[in-house]
Amino acid sequence: MDGSAAETETVSPLEIGAIYEAALDGRLEPALLDLVAATMPQAAILLYRQARTGVLGTDVLHRGLGALALPPFPQRLALDAPLFREHWHQPVGAVFRVADLMPSDAFRTSAINRDWLANAGLFDGGVGVVILRKGLTQTVLELRYPGHQAARRDRGALALLHQIAPHLARAARIADLAKGADQAQTQARSFLELSSFPTFIVGHDCRIQVLNSRAEGLLRRNTGLYPGMDGALHALDCDDDTHLQQAVAETGLAPSAHGIVMGLKAARRCEPRVLTLTALSSKARGPLPFGLGHGQPGQVAIMVIDGVDRLKIGRDALWGLFGLTEREAELALALLEGRTLPEYARANGMSKQTLRNQLSSILRKTGTSRQSELVALLLQMARALPP
Repeated sequence: MDGSAAETETVSPLEIGAIYEAALDGRLEPALLDLVAATMPQAAILLYRQARTGVLGTDVLHRGLGALALPPFPQRLALDAPLFREHWHQPVGAVFRVADLMPSDAFRTSAINRDWLANAGLFDGGVGVVILRKGLTQTVLELRYPGHQAARRDRGALALLHQIAPHLARAARIADLAKGADQAQTQARSFLELSSFPTFIVGHDCRIQVLNSRAEGLLRRNTGLYPGMDGALHALDCDDDTHLQQAVAETGLAPSAHGIVMGLKAARRCEPRVLTLTALSSKARGPLPFGLGHGQPGQVAIMVIDGVDRLKIGRDALWGLFGLTEREAELALALLEGRTLPEYARANGMSKQTLRNQLSSILRKTGTSRQSELVALLLQMARALPP
């Protein structure tokens, strides 16, 4: 291979692939620095994180500058730095010569060079690229060397950055998105731990996205629910599973985000359970519980209420607290047990419209706006009141 080819074929596909892997693993910055430093050992490699508003958030990582000889980057130098201002004018992914941003004489007399970089030597020439810009912060990669070597160094450095700059920009964006997703999931799980019940966040296809430790324990005990090979939450009973998948799909895609309450059959050696399903994607609901913002389209929160066979409320309590009639109290208690309106209608020979009217009256008297809120209220009462 001649010298010209060597300067244009600088990084292998495997090395570029490793950059994308590092982006997903949260190791992009050191992996990027190590790759460029290994490819151009004669250059100093600087990776700037710059905050447009001033000192806070500004930092520099580097290779090839001699860690012992160079002091940490002084944060005060980020204030009113001409070099940083020029970086902000560069498009993301566009390779530049540092001399085009700031002449060598001007850079040598700048505070960044005079008070910091000059401690490691003369680095007034080089090339660079902005690899990420998000809001008021950006990340800039520079390959620096003495300005008098630019005629010899620029060609190889430019060839390297032109080859890898598109990949670095994409990898930086991937790393940023992956970090945000990890933080969001960690925050969501932390808030889910506040729930007293096993709680899952699933997509409209019932695939589990986040769950709390109580939900993990429930799955380990194999008590009516299990995670399938497809990553989705399933019920052991076939009819229950069909109902669950349909209920999640309907809830996740429903714009009104009204909750659904469903019961699970009592499997062998298992207690009956009630599931409350609530859509997390409706902006009309306002901020969601558990610190989940407004939710993502199709997301559903599933809360598992076990031991419902032991949760009883006396009809007198419902009459005394809310003024429910005997028929309204019977319907409310049936909903607490996880029975659906169609099931109750068939068992009692009643029309669905009659039950809807009764449910509307119950909601009005209890101060709740939908069935899932009513069941949640009854569960709280059942745990606090004697039967």
